[in-house]
Amino acid sequence: TLHGWDINAVRVFMGTLFLVDGLYMIFFHENLEHLSSMVRKGDLDLYLVKPINSQFMISCRKVSSFYFVNLALVLTYLSWGLSRLPNPIGWAQVVGFAVMVVCGLLIYYSMRLLFGMLAIILHEAGNIQFVWYNLFRLGTRPDILYPPYLRMIIMTAVPVAFIASAPSKILVEGLNGPLLLHAVVLASCLFTLTAFLWKRVLRQYASASS
Repeated sequence: TLHGWDINAVRVFMGTLFLVDGLYMIFFHENLEHLSSMVRKGDLDLYLVKPINSQFMISCRKVSSFYFVNLALVLTYLSWGLSRLPNPIGWAQVVGFAVMVVCGLLIYYSMRLLFGMLAIILHEAGNIQFVWYNLFRLGTRPDILYPPYLRMIIMTAVPVAFIASAPSKILVEGLNGPLLLHAVVLASCLFTLTAFLWKRVLRQYASASS
């Protein structure tokens, strides 16, 4: 066991991680992953001149539909993991889990976009992206493995724990009102912050094609 989590609980965690990551891959990965090259080549200009919210256009212009197969496999795996838990899952937990997954996805998206914005300011931010990937790796393990100070960091300043650890706790340990509220507030604040900073960062954008 890992601080009271047995192999079945860890399976639920892994299923949750794959679920949130799969949703991110479907809706955002193809769009945000190429933001740096778009800035470098001047392709970003084509989206900024369109009569639509530029952040929406950059974030959601493509949907990677082939990842839906992965998503179906993940849901099957997660369902199997849930069936192995000793305690039955109630509807309140299912609803709380769904809210936490949405919050985790928004936090994942917001943090990835915040790091992507650095490419607009610095024009070449390839090395900085490695910082993001190393921070993201902290969220690919249950937060119970980390010492208290690091758990505090990944629950607040760099909230990667909400990608998988926090949602899976709702299913494994039961509904947690304060944790759920924390996730909703944090996701809302981060999403609002990205919208605010996106407009400010674009003021620093110097077209590479001009």
